[in-house]
Formats: sequence, structure tokens, C-alpha cells
Amino acid sequence: MRKLVLTLSFLLPLLGYVAPIHAGEDDWLIGEWRLSYDPDNREPDSLIFKANDDVISKGPQGEYRGFYITSPGVVKAVLSVHEKDLILTFFHNPDKDQLRIVTSASGEESIYEKVTHE
Repeated sequence: MRKLVLTLSFLLPLLGYVAPIHAGEDDWLIGEWRLSYDPDNREPDSLIFKANDDVISKGPQGEYRGFYITSPGVVKAVLSVHEKDLILTFFHNPDKDQLRIVTSASGEESIYEKVTHE
């Protein structure tokens, strides 16, 4: 019982911090985003951000699921790919109509643009 109380005392403040994240301020992110520019000319893929913090990546390599978190100017997605976690860090522009990520192959930015709202 003591372990449960200690665990809850650490988790409850975190839950209080995480809960308001989608209280309207991140509604711009919810929906489908499609790769619109890639300096390496990869086949386009899509990211679908859900209101419940889930994210789905769909593309030529298949479909992968995970979760995302946001902070000012940044969206981090954690996808489970072949039983390993892949962490993606996106930066949005001031208008919040593009998500940019640096590709490892070229060091240049790939751009995702929103195509649908959920």
C-alpha cells in the first residue's frame, strides 16, 4: 500500500500537467498531415494526429502507431517500428500549417502539410 501511495504521489502531478495539453490549444494539429516536400525524394507518407494523443504513420513501408506530445513550437511523435521506438521531432511554423523535420540522409528539412481535420 505504501508503494501505491508513493507512486501516485509522483504520477498525479504529472497527470495534472499533461491533461490540459489538448484543451483547445493544440486543435490545429489534429488531423492528417502529408509529406509535401522531401529533399531525398522519398515516396509521400502521412501522419494522422488524434485528439487522444495517438499518432498513426501511413506510408510505403506500412502503418505504424504511437503517441505524441507537444511543447511550444515542437511536436514529438514516438512510433513503434518493428518493436523499437522511433522518436520523431517536428517543428511547426508560426502559422501552424507546416510541420518540418530534418531527415538523417541529407540534413535538410522535409515538410508535412495538413490535408484534413479530424
